[in-house]
Amino acid sequence: MAYYLLVARDWVIAHPYQTALHAVNGVIFCTPAAATVPFFNTLGFTAAGPAAGRSAAAIMSWFGTVPAGGLYATVQSAAMGGFGASSAAIAAQAGAVASSSIGWLLGRGG
Repeated sequence: MAYYLLVARDWVIAHPYQTALHAVNGVIFCTPAAATVPFFNTLGFTAAGPAAGRSAAAIMSWFGTVPAGGLYATVQSAAMGGFGASSAAIAAQAGAVASSSIGWLLGRGG
């Protein structure tokens, strides 16, 4: 057992950036809201609705009316923890897996 811990420690020391990438992706995979909530807030989609002066409000005013079940409504629903949240969580988890896979492949020289 001690041998494997030493091997893991040596790998972490030799590959600090890959280690950080995999650690962050692990957090996102286990708690996707850690990525989706800040992402939606940056765009202006908040739990209270579109934030004034942000991209979400500008898009909504440009559209005029937003159809139920459309992309805008689904993203706003995800930001509010509604039916779109599961889709956003799955997308974040898939992105984390893809990112770690690409990082692993590039780290191997492939």
